[in-house]
Amino acid sequence: MILWGKDHQARAEALAAAYGEQAMAEASLARSNKGIQPVVCVDATLTVWGHGGATKFSDMLDVEFGVLIQNWKKQNPSLKTVELVTCDAQHNIIPLAGYAMRVAKYVDRDYKDIVIKALPVGQHSDDRSVLWANAVTSTFCYLTAPSQVTFDSANQRVQVLDPICGGNLNEVAAEMAKERTSFPPNNFTVSGGNLGSLRASLAVIKTA
Repeated sequence: MILWGKDHQARAEALAAAYGEQAMAEASLARSNKGIQPVVCVDATLTVWGHGGATKFSDMLDVEFGVLIQNWKKQNPSLKTVELVTCDAQHNIIPLAGYAMRVAKYVDRDYKDIVIKALPVGQHSDDRSVLWANAVTSTFCYLTAPSQVTFDSANQRVQVLDPICGGNLNEVAAEMAKERTSFPPNNFTVSGGNLGSLRASLAVIKTA
């Protein structure tokens, strides 16, 4: 199952099409005094694609998301993997204190068989990152940068290359990889691919 947060419907539906799964709005899930409620789903993977930050992901605090995962597992025992598709789910000025880690630790208390995944950390724990995705070409490009200067430069370069590459963000990533150096403003990291390979780009959050 692919859930989408605000502004991410088209990309989430393209991802669902790539994997042959269902997609629905996270906001459409019922709420109760026991947290956000699940729907019945046979998929072993729950993916959420939404805006992320230091305190919230898809408008959910870490505890809210943790409770949703626990509720989902109770309703759907086949659940094995939860994926956070967003920018900076792992990045934090304090190593091992990112949003994804906090969620993983919360869920691990009751369900040690659930694997939490998110986009990988860049070169440093407090790097900046952005995930670009195109629902029409079904491609993505993931950037990380160790400084605001590098981030802004790389982000602007994506926007220059995007129309040149016809919206194929995998091609954009390949072009940017050729421009990468060890010095600012080109000391970014970049990866890309088709949405069908996005899951392979995610990293496991290890709580121990």
